[in-house]
Amino acid sequence: MLSKNIFGTIILVLNIAGIGYVLYLVFLGLINKLFPKEEPQIELVLPVVKKKRPVVIDESIIPDEDDLLKDMDLSDLDDLNLDDFE
Repeated sequence: MLSKNIFGTIILVLNIAGIGYVLYLVFLGLINKLFPKEEPQIELVLPVVKKKRPVVIDESIIPDEDDLLKDMDLSDLDDLNLDDFE
């Protein structure tokens, strides 16, 4: 019987707290509706977008494949033993 009374009391207290919270929200809503706050005027400032400079690739820096083959010395590879690379 005591547990029923304690449980019932807890339920009543929580219900009263819930009703109080709902009344608080209604009161705040009425206050905001009757006395609206004046919002300050905010000026929109658009950010300045800087234009990126285009990337220029100098074609003369990149060597051709033919030039690379002419500069290679393949005589060092003649006495290479390929069995060592297994």
